[in-house]
Amino acid sequence: MEKGVKQFMKPDISVIMSVYNGETYLKEAIESVRKQTFKNWELIVINDCSADATGEILADFSAKDARIKVYTNEVNLRLPASLNKAISLCNGKYIARMDADDICLPERLEKQYRFMEENEDVALSSCRFMTMKNGVYASGGCGGRCDFEGIKAMLLVANPILHPGVFAKAEVMKKYPYDTTLTCTEDLELWTRLVMENQKIQILPECLLIYRLHDKQITSTTLERQHTEVLKIQQKYYGTLLCEMDEPMQKFYIGGIYFKENADIGQFLAYKKWLTQMADQQFDKDAICYALFEILAEYKRRAVSKSGVIKAVLTFRPCFLVKEGIRRKAAAKKDIEKCLKAANAIGLKQTAGDKAFPIFEK
Repeated sequence: MEKGVKQFMKPDISVIMSVYNGETYLKEAIESVRKQTFKNWELIVINDCSADATGEILADFSAKDARIKVYTNEVNLRLPASLNKAISLCNGKYIARMDADDICLPERLEKQYRFMEENEDVALSSCRFMTMKNGVYASGGCGGRCDFEGIKAMLLVANPILHPGVFAKAEVMKKYPYDTTLTCTEDLELWTRLVMENQKIQILPECLLIYRLHDKQITSTTLERQHTEVLKIQQKYYGTLLCEMDEPMQKFYIGGIYFKENADIGQFLAYKKWLTQMADQQFDKDAICYALFEILAEYKRRAVSKSGVIKAVLTFRPCFLVKEGIRRKAAAKKDIEKCLKAANAIGLKQTAGDKAFPIFEK
């Protein structure tokens, strides 16, 4: 066993990972945990019946670092059940999620630990990130709201929480396990359930993770399953905090709001009117406007006509548009500065893009 990696005390942080046939990127992912500035952690890895070299890679790491604990499923349990198993084995005060193909930046655990210690009312948090695909890195989004009210409203229309960037109280994760009946939306279901139970969620506006993107096409079967699962989850979220959507609204919601495959300004305006009226008591007004405004920003990227987008924008209160414009500009500037600092720290060079959307390569 290598010196300096024995664990004698109870870990402050339990990092959990489930891996299935992850040999390609697994070493890099685990090494990024080992290189953390925060040292008192354990890594709980569930090998979900991998048929490649995943088992050998994990055995090598656990042999040289006692903080890495590997458990192998006898049958393939899939992600939600494997994560629940990992959570049950955790000893830390906090649980950090990690995927087998992503990369933690060196200060991730230290900064997320400090954030949670300084914000005791927060049950679960996530972070900002960079995406990486085929050796090209980019900011994973800037200027979005990080506060609970903003996230609560965004969950009505999208999933604003990066799953592998999550850092939460262990007691919360053990009390609220993942729904094992779901196949691709277990994270969204958990976030909405936590909000319905008045558990506070926030995002730490620090770039702390590299989220790897793959050239994997979503099949029509998978997409149909996503539609079905998301609608089931959101019907419960809406039904608990607002009211259930009728059938025509459900159809537009899935195609025009959540997945945005069938963007339509006319139907968007009808949805906006309905949501604004229904959310008057349970949600912050500006937070609802913010969530709706985010949909329009995506519509613009989906080639919806400029005149249609402008028509919809003009239905927002002028005071909101001014406040949101100022807020977003200031937040985006800070987020970009932090992204540039994080990229520079790991040796990335800006090769393209602009001040608002930098692109990096090694």
